[in-house]
Amino acid sequence: MNQKAGRVDLAKFREANREQRERAKEGPEGHTIRQRAVIRLIEDQLKEARVGDYTIVCDEAKSRKGGGKGPSPLQYFVAAVGF
Repeated sequence: MNQKAGRVDLAKFREANREQRERAKEGPEGHTIRQRAVIRLIEDQLKEARVGDYTIVCDEAKSRKGGGKGPSPLQYFVAAVGF
């Protein structure tokens, strides 16, 4: 089924929700999520994070003595609130 941009596939959402409820019935281990991030400082305020299969960078704007090579920590936080 083709979805238009900005649309939620409700059937897929309901199925994921049902699966989560079933796992929760199995006990706490079925309801536990663990995340790990490995962070390294590259230079000045430029940092790299490895999270699962993804690598992301974080920097400060040049006006804040960064290199402007990536979003700032606050910009990531603001985006995360929207997710």
